[in-house]
Formats: sequence, structure tokens, C-alpha cells
Amino acid sequence: MELSCTQVPLYGQMTIQAKFDKDIYLPEDAEFYFVYDGSTQRHITFAERINNNALQSIIPGHGCQETVSVSVFMYMKGCSPVTLGCSSVTYRQNLACKLSHFLISHFDCVTSTSHQTLLSKFGLTVEDLQSLDHDVMLAIAHEELPPTWNILGSCSEDESNCRETLLHLTVRFGLVKLSQFLLSQPGGLLALALPNEAGATPLDLASQNGHSRLVEIFMNFQGSHSFDISRVVISEYTFLQFAHSSRTLTLTFNRTTEHLLESDIKLFRKYFLDRTSLYKSLNSKQAGTVEGSQMPCNSTDSTEDPVNLESDSSAPGSEDVKPFKDTVVPSNENEDQVLSDIAVFLA
Repeated sequence: MELSCTQVPLYGQMTIQAKFDKDIYLPEDAEFYFVYDGSTQRHITFAERINNNALQSIIPGHGCQETVSVSVFMYMKGCSPVTLGCSSVTYRQNLACKLSHFLISHFDCVTSTSHQTLLSKFGLTVEDLQSLDHDVMLAIAHEELPPTWNILGSCSEDESNCRETLLHLTVRFGLVKLSQFLLSQPGGLLALALPNEAGATPLDLASQNGHSRLVEIFMNFQGSHSFDISRVVISEYTFLQFAHSSRTLTLTFNRTTEHLLESDIKLFRKYFLDRTSLYKSLNSKQAGTVEGSQMPCNSTDSTEDPVNLESDSSAPGSEDVKPFKDTVVPSNENEDQVLSDIAVFLA
């Protein structure tokens, strides 16, 4: 098995392809999975069959810089997962990771000259930074931010002191994706209305600098919403994560004990194919712990059909679902859109 890339950023979200020898048969009615095994984490994602001897998937984010093994598995009804091939990729911290770490570390000491400091420190131009907008947003979204993290920094929500925030900083550069992400974070709505020492709000700066897309976003913003990453905690060491931009679902195990791979894949299938559990999990207003009695983290259930959708005439049985074609999971905030997305996906 040959992988299309061998080095990836910590936040993942790159397309990866696995090519097989002609003697490897990839049935059209099978399901395929990429499994990434690191020193402390295991990730499972769906893979799409793109031709007779190649699969494609999106690389998930990972918790540390290291080389991880990549295994590709095939699953067919009534059979255990079969290994099709093994290789490896190396997770590395790239420029977007370094920029995101710098921004998070300095969120509490932003000034009106911080944008100049940032460009000078990393030897970048405004155009360079704009080209990294999406990647920096992905890198920050991948960071495990402290529960008390707030883009206002030490400025409490009751204070009205004029000050520069991370939102001011990203608007100065015209970073649409990163500004949207910050706007959806704690303190984002207040930062939108907060003037800096010169009396300019982020909206003022966007207008003054001709960033029409940001002006439109700020004018139409109606409240906090999930942006790009939705995460649901299943247990202390297990969580589901959906990346909106790449439309991919990942099941991650922070392993303190060994898990049986077959059980882990079955757990992923249960969440993905059971519309009720998936909707309940990813439509939560806040990420919470899913009841273990419904979806045990290290299930040893050997049932061949993980869920039964036959009671719903609008959905096919689980054996007919082709989950790897478009691994869509809805966002958390808009209930009508969530229901619509699930109906479209499972139709």
C-alpha cells in the first residue's frame, strides 16, 4: 500500500489517498476505514473508494508530533474487518501551528501594534498571512484551549475598557476564516462591540480597511455558533469530532489501555449509522458525556448489524448505507438544519 503523503500538520485535514496493488480487490459494496495509531491516540475515519485500487480519506488531527502507523481496513456485512495494508505518516508542527500557538499565548496582551510584531516575528507579509487564513483557523480549532479561555483575555465581560483584542488583530489582516472562528468563541460577541484605544471596533476596522466580506459577516452575526469543529465527549478517553470544512467525522481514543480494533470500528459504525444517537450527541448545545449504557467506549458487542433503521421507512437498513461517500454530520446549533442534514445524508 502506498500513501499519497508522508508528512502532515498536527491539525490534519489534508486529503490522503491509499493506492493498492492490482491483486487487492476493493468491492463497491464494502466499507473502508483508515485507522491512525500513535503513542497515546487512535483515530478512526471513513475512506471513500475512488477507483478499483485506490481509497481516499481526510487525515484527522493528532495530539503530538510523532510518526503514527496508518492501517486501512475493509468491512463487509457478516465479516470481521480485514486489513488491506499498513504504512505510516509523520505529524509535524508547521507554520500555521506556530502562528496559532503564538496567538493563543498572546491573547491577553494584544496592542494596536501587535499586527506589525506578528509579521516581523515570522517574516511574513500581509498577503502571506492571508494565504494561511484557513490553515491557522484549523490549527487554533485543533488546540485544546483551557475551559476559561476567552478572546477578551483578562477583561471581564462586565468591563467596558477600550482595548485591542485578537478579533481586532485578525480583522486588521482581513483574515475571514480566523475572524469567524474567534467570533464564535467565548467573548466573541462582546469583542465585536468593543472599541480599541483609538475608538474603533472590529467592524470599524473592517470597514476602514475595505474588508467587505468581514463587514457582511459582522453585520449579519446573530450569536455564537459552532465553527468548523464540533466535538462530543463519549467517555473520559473517547470523543467524536466533526470538521465542518472537510465534512469528516473522526472517532478518537486517548488510550490508557489497549482497545480491540474490531470493537473500536464497530463503535464508530454504531454512532455513524444510528441516526438517533448521532443526532442526540451532535445536536447537544454543549459537548457532554454520552451515557455509557447506550454506547460503551470499549464495546465487545459482536452483533453484525450495529443498528436497525428498518423501523423508519425513509431510511435504508444499515447494511445498505454507504457511509464513506460523504461523511456529513450536522452542526450543533441549528436544530432545523441538523434534522435536514441528517435526513439528506441518510436518504
